[in-house]
Amino acid sequence: MIAHSTPTPKTGWCWHVHHDDLLEWCSDYDGRVAYIQNQKPPVELALRLRLFRPVRGPLPAALYKARAAYDKAGAAYDKAGAAHDKARAAYDKAGAAHDKAGAAHDKARAARDKADAAYDKARAAYDKAGAALYKTRAAYDKARAAYDKAGAALYKTRSAMTSDPVVLALHARECPDCPWNGHTIFPNLA
Repeated sequence: MIAHSTPTPKTGWCWHVHHDDLLEWCSDYDGRVAYIQNQKPPVELALRLRLFRPVRGPLPAALYKARAAYDKAGAAYDKAGAAHDKARAAYDKAGAAHDKAGAAHDKARAARDKADAAYDKARAAYDKAGAALYKTRAAYDKARAAYDKAGAALYKTRSAMTSDPVVLALHARECPDCPWNGHTIFPNLA
């Protein structure tokens, strides 16, 4: 390894930072030396390390002004980059919240659609059952009317039977000691 014997600044204008540039700004002199020593072919090391060095003499004022403007622009760029990164983090967080809310909305929407379908199906069944009920009620009412008519006829028939002397005689023979009073077998409760 070839080491530089003179103290060098860590940052500044340097000669031959890269093999294809005469003069460049170097932001990490020791890091560049380490890179050359570890990454460049052994046959290039001596020459690269000998030529890579800080500029000692004064450079044209325009170059220093350009560098100062570059540094100022770089600081503004870094500040804007930090603001951009912060905004991006907020955007990503909001996006994640939006996606989560969207997924919850989609899930809720699917559940609502499923519930709506179940409701519609139940409503159709309810309506069908209601129609059947009304139909059944009409049949019931018709049957009840027939029952009442038959009951009235039966009552007439019963009355006639219970007052018919032949029926009463038959009853007396077949049901001796019956408390029947023409209205009840419980005449004591009547």
